[in-house]
Amino acid sequence: MAHGGTSFGLWAGANHSGAHPLDAGYEPTVTSYDYDAPIGEAGELTEKFHALREVIGRYLPLPDGELPGPVPRVAPQRLERARGRAVLARALDALSRPRRHAAPLPMEQVGQGRGLIHYRTRVPGPRPELPLRIDGLADRAQVFADGRPLGVLERNSPGATLPLATGPDGVVLDILVEALGRVNYGPQMDDRKGITRGVSHGHQRLFSWEIRPLPLTDLSALSFTDGAQAGEAGDGEPAFHRFTAELPSPADAFVALPDWGRGLLWLNGFLLGRHCAAGPQRTLYAPAPLWRAGTNDLVVLELERHGTAVELRDEPDLGPVTAAPSSDY
Repeated sequence: MAHGGTSFGLWAGANHSGAHPLDAGYEPTVTSYDYDAPIGEAGELTEKFHALREVIGRYLPLPDGELPGPVPRVAPQRLERARGRAVLARALDALSRPRRHAAPLPMEQVGQGRGLIHYRTRVPGPRPELPLRIDGLADRAQVFADGRPLGVLERNSPGATLPLATGPDGVVLDILVEALGRVNYGPQMDDRKGITRGVSHGHQRLFSWEIRPLPLTDLSALSFTDGAQAGEAGDGEPAFHRFTAELPSPADAFVALPDWGRGLLWLNGFLLGRHCAAGPQRTLYAPAPLWRAGTNDLVVLELERHGTAVELRDEPDLGPVTAAPSSDY
């Protein structure tokens, strides 16, 4: 690759090494596809570029003129305090309208291509502890019982279950499914997202579902509140966090979330991509045209582990150059 690039938003793809869509072997791709290219993701000329140019110059005449210089970068800063928070479970009505179906439907059947999708039903009771299973999961599900995190199920562990018992009144079951990259080559390209088959508690299928598409293309309806009024969001409870950054003028930046878990990051309403503590990618490229002179809004949707600060850096951190381009996103 001559010039690195960025799959902004949710456009990063995926690989799949299995023979069947439900086999383990799904490998979503990170947001950056710089891949140690001679011309970096932000257009910078790297040491590799100059080494290649020197070798080429031994055998061919090089073009006249000076090489382009580095583009302006932000002065590094750390944004220590969120200006507001919105817990996802309390913002569902602002972000989506529910649809009711007998069985859970994949994203495509409710008119959605990317993002998150939320499923809710009631498991009757009383019932002893039985395994909860999702058949046809794409790609990662956070499961909640009466609002409390029950655990996570993932596509690459199709036989995994979570233990669930219910009292006399039953349990409200919420499942938040995160769609990762679509398989972009080979026989698994018909990569449906969400829940494509069904959910079982023990040997019984669960029915009567409320489904909310969450493409997250517009966050303007979110209401951010500060301090105690926002309510607490514990680890495993998805929530939006709003930060502000002051810039004297627009410039390229690389945004890092060093103490967060996994989720999405918006800059002035534009979705930069996914962040994930598992890496290998540690920063998201935020090019100058997305910034404003003055106040800028950064919104983090954290799904797993809530951090405390966002960092603006002047250099990318894409992990070791030997790392594979895909990760366990």
